[in-house]
Amino acid sequence: MLKLRRQVARPLLLATAAILVFAFSWLFRFNDPGGSFAGLTDDHFFYLTRSWQILFGDLPVRDFVDHGAPLYYYVGAAVQWVFGRGTLSELAFATTAIALGASLTLLLAARASDSILLGVLGAFFQILLYPRFYNYPKLLAYATAIPVLWWFANRPSAWPRAVAALVTVIWFLFRHDHGVFIALAMATMLAVLPQFAWRERLRHAVLYGALVLVMLAPYLVFIQMNGGVVAYFQQASAWAEKDRARAPVVWPGLFGNPNGVSDEARQRGIGRPVAVIRDNAVAWTYYAELLIPVFALGMLAISRDGFRPTWPLARAKLAMVAVLGLIVDAGFLRSPLEARLADPSVPLAILVAWLAGSVGRLMVDARSVQPSLVPRVWLVRAAALAIALPLMFVLGTSLSKDLYDRVDAAGLTDRFGKSLERAGRIADQLRIDWQLESWVARDQRPDLINLSLYVNACTRPNDRVLVQAYMPQVLALARRAFAGGHGDLRPGFFRTDEAQRLTIARLERQSVPLMLLETGDEYRNFRKSFPLVTDYIDARYRQAGSHVFDGRFGVNLFVRTDARPSGTWEPFGWPCYGSGHVVS
Repeated sequence: MLKLRRQVARPLLLATAAILVFAFSWLFRFNDPGGSFAGLTDDHFFYLTRSWQILFGDLPVRDFVDHGAPLYYYVGAAVQWVFGRGTLSELAFATTAIALGASLTLLLAARASDSILLGVLGAFFQILLYPRFYNYPKLLAYATAIPVLWWFANRPSAWPRAVAALVTVIWFLFRHDHGVFIALAMATMLAVLPQFAWRERLRHAVLYGALVLVMLAPYLVFIQMNGGVVAYFQQASAWAEKDRARAPVVWPGLFGNPNGVSDEARQRGIGRPVAVIRDNAVAWTYYAELLIPVFALGMLAISRDGFRPTWPLARAKLAMVAVLGLIVDAGFLRSPLEARLADPSVPLAILVAWLAGSVGRLMVDARSVQPSLVPRVWLVRAAALAIALPLMFVLGTSLSKDLYDRVDAAGLTDRFGKSLERAGRIADQLRIDWQLESWVARDQRPDLINLSLYVNACTRPNDRVLVQAYMPQVLALARRAFAGGHGDLRPGFFRTDEAQRLTIARLERQSVPLMLLETGDEYRNFRKSFPLVTDYIDARYRQAGSHVFDGRFGVNLFVRTDARPSGTWEPFGWPCYGSGHVVS
């Protein structure tokens, strides 16, 4: 009877914990969104403008450049179609996805550590890393792939293998590197499972790979019909390489806070290291994230059973998670680090929970240690503690930075009803912010909003605008589609003659009354990078104005020479090709 009660009580407690973590995460993030453009950041609009492009009738690859995330765009368009146009629906959806990721991470961390409490610890490790709203696939991809790979380890047969292939394909379509990383995790799983001969491993790998290709076949055929598979992946690879070169890995200093040393860091005792870590929290968290999977592999190497004797194949399952942690660390952690620390958080959170439990078990019981190490278990324990304690101190200190202020900003430090009231106010404000005319009477507004007001008022709903600079929020808030198949056309990207001719072909069949190009050296670099495109612009457009927005976005306005303006947009003195009235 007691055993039956435990069997019922544990799943109930686990489900309760997952629900509470979901609710906390949702309110914690939704109630303090932080985005300056109707609740979202400019990076979020990078994906969102491409999602909304579908609502204008375009398809990725065929009509606009796909940066390797087609399913992300379709999901973003579906959210708008089902839940209503605006940033509120997008923010609510992304918040829900992040909260779901936290709950799934809790379940996986609890399974790995055999502790609900440590599962909660793993979930809060992820929550306090503050995942960016637009990066929700980086949580859900691995929170769904890892349990499927564990299932395959338990039952290496046709159905688990097919589901693993399906998960790989889905997340490959969300963003191609997710599919690659999950495939590498599957390869790791096959390599470390002890029950397989190498011939059996190869058989599973071939069948898994064949299933992935079969499921991807319709997408690959579509690409082949719209420019070719080889050209597509060459272009995607070149874009990813350029993007990574633009934001390389930077090894941050642990004691060199660029904002200066805080007053707290000058005190003595325990307060000083706490303050130093918090002054340089991004750097300390970054190195801790690099250490976590390495430490986990070391702990697995000294163990017989992964310190989880009752969990079948624990050592192999956790080794796969640790290798995946190394892979996503290498794939995601680059500048700006503050925005990317949460990206590899799913495998790292699982490892944090497992390490907390396994180090504790190592301290009290030597039975899980490799037999050859038992005589020197005291040395093993000392080494584990020497790594675990500083790691826990660093993570606890850095992730708790400004925690009370963040929780308070979400309305979670008072009665429960206050957080719900704040959620309602945030939703109301987002609805207001989405209405462009609501910005007109505000003295304090981002300067780029003024550019959105101009584009909205001075173009027609079916017009398109070519934008050179990276300012995706402008067209999104203006409710206009981008022209030429590019949300932005920055020097260094898509500069081949073939890519330029495709841009021109798209421009010729679209209504593009105006273009927003950069100024100064950026404009000169644009002309140098895209000579065919600029020849097209020179023949059909003229410069009609110039303005610097927010002190850093220099914009040259180019308008068609054969278009007759309907008036002048008084705030800038720029020609207008629409009604001149802001329309939401």
